[in-house]
This record gives sequence, C-alpha cells and structure tokens, in this order.
Amino acid sequence: MNRIIISTESGSDLPWKISVPNCIEILPMHVTFGRKMFYDGEFDVAEAEQFFKESNRLPVTSAPNLGEYSAHFRKIFRKYPDCRIIHIAYSSKLSVSYQNAVIASKEFPPSRLQVIDSRSGSIGAGALIIKACEIVSRLGKNHSLNECVSIICSQRKNVCCSFVPDSLDYLKAGGRISGAAHFGASMLNIKPCISIENGVLESGKKYRGSLYRIADSLLSDFVNKNKPSKDFIVIGYGYKINKGLLFSLKRQAHKMGFKKSWCFQIGSAVTSHTGGECIGFAAIK
Repeated sequence: MNRIIISTESGSDLPWKISVPNCIEILPMHVTFGRKMFYDGEFDVAEAEQFFKESNRLPVTSAPNLGEYSAHFRKIFRKYPDCRIIHIAYSSKLSVSYQNAVIASKEFPPSRLQVIDSRSGSIGAGALIIKACEIVSRLGKNHSLNECVSIICSQRKNVCCSFVPDSLDYLKAGGRISGAAHFGASMLNIKPCISIENGVLESGKKYRGSLYRIADSLLSDFVNKNKPSKDFIVIGYGYKINKGLLFSLKRQAHKMGFKKSWCFQIGSAVTSHTGGECIGFAAIK
C-alpha cells in the first residue's frame, strides 16, 4: 500500500526534530497585528507579546482559508504522488481549522485524504500526532486509510493536556476571565491550571508563586491526575522560559519513568493567547 503522510496546522507547535524525520506537512495559521496579517512562523514569537503590550489588544489568530488548505493538499500530492493523507486539525471548538480542512478535502477522493478533529490544540494536538505517526508506521502499509483514521480517532479521548500561564493578562484580554478575577489572582500571584477537555478550555487547580517555583508540582500533579502512558511526555514552553527549567523537568520526567520527553516551544499563534511565560504538559493516557 502507498505511504501515509500526516498533515496538520502550525498551531500543533511541532518542532522540526519531530516533523522533519516523520515527514509531517505543516500548514501555517494566521496571526494579525492590527491590519497586518502574517503567517505563523514567519516572524519572531516575541512580536506577538510586544503588540499586546503596546496596543493592549491581543493579536488576532485565524485558521488557514479554504484555498490555502486546497493548495496545501495538492502540494503534498505533488511531492508524494502515490501517498495517502491524514490531516489532524486543531480542535473544532477552538478554531474553524477542522471545518475548512473538511470542505477543502472534498475535491479529493476519501480513499486518498481524510481529516480528523484532534479535539485538542497546541502540544495536545502535537501529542496526538506523535501517536498517529507511531500508528501509521506500524499499520499504514497493511491497513486502509479508514482503518488507520479509526484507530487514531480512538486515541483522542486518551490525550491529556494542561498548561499554566505566568500572567492572566492574556486570558483577561481574550475575555476568558473577568476583571475582578484577574485583579484578585494578580494580587495573590495565583495561576490557574488550564486543561483542554474534549476540545475546550477548562480551568482547574490553582497555584501560587512563580512558574519556576511551582514547575515541579505542575508536572507531578499532571502525572498523578492523568496517569499517562510512560512512552513519552511533551513539555510545552513559552519563549521566555529558561532552558535550565526545561532540563530540570526532563530529568524529573525521566525519574518518573517516561521513556522520552519532548520539549515543544509554543509558537506565535498560541503565544498570542498565553504570553511568553507558560509551561504545559501533554501525554497519552
């Protein structure tokens, strides 16, 4: 059977060390500063945070349009003429990425192209894609596209993903928390842990202190709550996070028994909503 190519949007925050060897094709999302629209990845991540500080407005993030999805899929078929494509899209409850990808996919035979709603985003979608690559590598040559898609979809409920931003300014600006809640949390240096549950954001346990002080507890609580497989864990981080903290978290994950720990820097599309200081974790239950 012909090889299966995994495709996704840049909002999955996959680094080159994952995407390149697995031949994952990535379509950039849009980030708009005022009236200027850019593709995610074509500018420094810090510019998203700088725009917010200067204008007190969040950058506007948006999904690729129908024409971009269509051109993206045609480009993959030109690159790999006999391939089959599984596109794993950003959560349909957080973006129109999935809906646009489905509409664009109609011009291709379903035996050659299928679209999956990841029901997650950022490193959560990235964790599902890593699992999908394992499934395709193991089963892709001997199974139909529909069979592989069904197996990948069965893993969506097992994805666990949560993150903690250092500042609540972005959540307030995006209307996700009230001004009163933002004031109280800022005064007490409280940080909520936000999980992606069935495709939507849910606020959970609250922590007090700097990210560097609470990072070990964040990882321990994530593992104790979700009881993930020890095959791998993804550590997501904002561009301002000190690399020493990442090394410390990787050591902690290794001591916990994880066979692999991947560090994904959060890209521009997600940084626009979290800020540059953020720590998160994703794995498969």
